[in-house]
Amino acid sequence: MTEIPEPPPDAAESRAIELVRLVGARQPDVDPGFTSEVVTRARVQRAFAVPARALGGLLAALATALGAAVRGARRGP
Repeated sequence: MTEIPEPPPDAAESRAIELVRLVGARQPDVDPGFTSEVVTRARVQRAFAVPARALGGLLAALATALGAAVRGARRGP
């Protein structure tokens, strides 16, 4: 059984293949302060995320309680 050869890539695909090979072959230069900047941003995001999750949980609980109260009020005594 013979395999049908794939057609040669067009110009854009050839350039993309070349760029992917370059990226894989060279180690990118990293600024010395990059790691500390990433850590700082992560700490700031965490500082906001934890209270935001707690507030979201509180709002969800209040919405659930309010929904139950409204449904209970519609049914009557």
